[in-house]
Amino acid sequence: MKSICLKTNNDEIISCMIRKLEDEFEDIIISSNQFKIYKNVIVHYIGENEKSFRLKIAELISYIIENFYEEQILDKIIDENYCYFETFERDVILKISEKIIELQETSFKYKNEILKGLVYEYFLDDNKIMILDGFVNFRLKPYLEVLDYVVDTSVTNFVLGLQ
Repeated sequence: MKSICLKTNNDEIISCMIRKLEDEFEDIIISSNQFKIYKNVIVHYIGENEKSFRLKIAELISYIIENFYEEQILDKIIDENYCYFETFERDVILKISEKIIELQETSFKYKNEILKGLVYEYFLDDNKIMILDGFVNFRLKPYLEVLDYVVDTSVTNFVLGLQ
């Protein structure tokens, strides 16, 4: 049996995670508890194919990061690197960035594959616990580099009037 614990205090993320686990996974037992600081979703895999389980967990966590963290990350990159733009200009740059990501992911899924690979590798190293905020802030350098490049491209498009 393989068990992992996903930690967060975001109730919306927990609800989404549990719903997806129940809908898309087989051979698992899910429990949800709060210990000290974090609310925990504990997943016990009772099947035989741990590699497949890790891949599905990587897809789930990638989905969570893309849907609950990505816009905040893009916003932070824009605010830190392009603070000299007006608020409405930064909003336009954010929208251009989101459009670039949407178009790119439709065809290539490059960013998503990097993200899934990072999550998969994390659990491959026998880590059993993931604090989502910590993982996003400290373990996603290649993914953040892709988002940084997207923002740079968006700024170029904005300045050149190509949006």
